[in-house]
Amino acid sequence: MINDLLVFIPQTLCTKQSGYVLGKVVYDTHSDLKKFYIISLHKEGSSELTKCTLDTIGYYSNANNATKKFLDHKHSDWVHITIKHSENGQNEYYLTNIVLNNKNIDLLTTHATIVLYDHQALQETELFESKAASGDHFYELAKLIQNMKDELRIKSKFVCIWETLLIYHIFFYLYPVLWLSKITEKLLPVLKYSSLGLHVYSWLENIKWMLITILHDKSFKLKTGNYALSIVIDIALGIFVLRLLQYYIEDQPSQLLLNNAEKVVETLKDLINWLMGVPAGLKLNHALNNSMGKFFLYHIQLWWTFLTFLKPLLDLAFKILLLFGGLGVTFQISIIADLLALVSFHTYCIYVYAARVKFIIGSSIYS
Repeated sequence: MINDLLVFIPQTLCTKQSGYVLGKVVYDTHSDLKKFYIISLHKEGSSELTKCTLDTIGYYSNANNATKKFLDHKHSDWVHITIKHSENGQNEYYLTNIVLNNKNIDLLTTHATIVLYDHQALQETELFESKAASGDHFYELAKLIQNMKDELRIKSKFVCIWETLLIYHIFFYLYPVLWLSKITEKLLPVLKYSSLGLHVYSWLENIKWMLITILHDKSFKLKTGNYALSIVIDIALGIFVLRLLQYYIEDQPSQLLLNNAEKVVETLKDLINWLMGVPAGLKLNHALNNSMGKFFLYHIQLWWTFLTFLKPLLDLAFKILLLFGGLGVTFQISIIADLLALVSFHTYCIYVYAARVKFIIGSSIYS
């Protein structure tokens, strides 16, 4: 026999007139209790009572317009709720009649708990876990309210127009994003070697998720709204950084890169020439020092020649990169990562060549 009962009542019920209580009755086998989820209320004789898919689970009597007419004999689970207005302005709810499994329950032997909840907050919440544990009362109540909110709330003409405009607007952006996403997915074997390429791919995938979610919900929810706001902030910061760089840097980015690269080349040449002599008074193998020094000087000069010939292409590349930089500061960070990899590419080449030479020399010595 069920001795425990939970009745969830919306806080705004006290402002309603007497009428039938609509909601769901759920039996929790784990806790051996029944839960009355009261979602809405309809007055007697209302045509919406027969159209709504919610169950009629009780009757609410307001002290100002109480009535004794209710339909407990037609339902296996029924609760009759009354309210009393106290002198201090607080409203107190009472259960005057309870029917469980077609049996009248003695109020003295039943432990009934009334829980007041905020209907609007549970209707708009998105913070509940998608896979809540069994018996989570508020998760069940929130999902019940959200699933039934279209029936309980008639959309105004303005809302319908807004949803229609939003859908057309989303479709306008969705098709180009889907097309670009397919292209980047096919180019992913090449783009995975570039930080900018990987960021463009992930950015398009996130944009696609956001647009499809908005299209499904017909509105901005918590997650999609936060992501849209982050995109706006990212683009604003990106434009601000670009304006700041253009204000303080007068030269072309490619020329600035070549000027810094030239300083690095001269420094490396001086260092290698010093090592080819008698560094710190050490007497090293002159023939080996000379051959290794010329080896590194050759590759440094080769790298410098490569950058010089690439200057026209670098100008075009920087213009394209600036377009991506306008999409957000995260794109600029990806561009900086690729530029660092490009500028330091010669060190990797020299390392590979030097390791190969060392292997050849070591093999010849040990053989």
